[in-house]
Amino acid sequence: MADFSLPAPYEPQKSSYIHDRATRPKRPPIDWRELTGRFWGLGMGVAFSVIFTVALFELRDSWDNHRDWLVMLIPFFAIAGLAFGHLMYRGKWEALAVPGGFLLLTGIFTVSVFLGDIDGMSRDTRRIVAALGGISMALTIVSAIVALLWVELREPAKAPPPQL
Repeated sequence: MADFSLPAPYEPQKSSYIHDRATRPKRPPIDWRELTGRFWGLGMGVAFSVIFTVALFELRDSWDNHRDWLVMLIPFFAIAGLAFGHLMYRGKWEALAVPGGFLLLTGIFTVSVFLGDIDGMSRDTRRIVAALGGISMALTIVSAIVALLWVELREPAKAPPPQL
């Protein structure tokens, strides 16, 4: 019979089974392929978060007056990046169509602003392209978060079955 007055439960009848570490089964080895398959969505989400932040600072750098309040938006960029990675991991490509299109536009505008700084593009053209890049980036972030909410409310992610 178990003695419940002790700070930790102890059963003398099962001491060799419960308390002996040698009788416990070993944890199965974890292969790197299994870890990669389990966490590639998270890795892609972190990569997209970094890409969004780099694009934000590249577009911000091309504006004449710096808007320091944009730094406060970085948590939303992290959420949107993780939303991209999660939706890719779940294979919800139709939900990623709109944010992916806006991301493509953001990439085009960001690269053209960067190349315009090198080539000496006119100031007005650079301002317009940077403003369009900022607008498309905002639409990318908002649409990625909305797509994640839409998918999770319609088809919530379920935990895998227990491995017994």
